[in-house]
Amino acid sequence: MKKSRLLNCEIRRHRQPEAAMCAVCPRLKRCRVFPIWYRTHKREYLDFVSQITTKFPEKYTMEVIFMAEKQNFVQIVDNQSGKIEKIINLSEIEAMTAEEKLALSRNKSLFIVTHRLEPVVKIELKKTVVNHEIVFAGDKEPVAEPITPIEEAPPVKTPKGRKGKS
Repeated sequence: MKKSRLLNCEIRRHRQPEAAMCAVCPRLKRCRVFPIWYRTHKREYLDFVSQITTKFPEKYTMEVIFMAEKQNFVQIVDNQSGKIEKIINLSEIEAMTAEEKLALSRNKSLFIVTHRLEPVVKIELKKTVVNHEIVFAGDKEPVAEPITPIEEAPPVKTPKGRKGKS
C-alpha cells in the first residue's frame, strides 16, 4: 500500500504549496515539498511565472535554477541523431515486459543516470535604490511639532518584601 504524502509548506506550516508562494520563496532550492508538488503542477507554475513577468516586466526578473532529483534513471539516446529521447525511472523499465524493453532499446543507447536536473524558473523582485523621499498621494506634509523636554519624576520607592518565618 502506498503512503499518501502531506504536501505542506515548510515556512507557512499547514498550508498547501501554491505557484504564487513558491515562485518568490527564498528557500526554493532547499525545499523538500516543492519537487513533489512541481511534478504534478508544472504547467500551472510555469503559466503563473510567465504571466507575472509579462504583466510587470519593470518589477520582476526571472531566474532559472536547477532542481536535482536523485534516483536511478535510464537515459535513452538515439544513435542516429545523438539526441536524448527521454529519461525514464529505472523501476518503470523493470516493470515492462521483455517485448516493450526490446522495442524501447532498438537503435538506441541506454545509460544509467543517478541524477536528473530539471530547470525551474523563479521570479525575483527587482531591487531599486531610493534617492529621494517618497510622498504618497493620501499623505500630507508632516507638521513639525516642537519638541518638549520630559521632566524626570522623582523615583518611586518600592516596599520591601516580607521576611520569611525563621
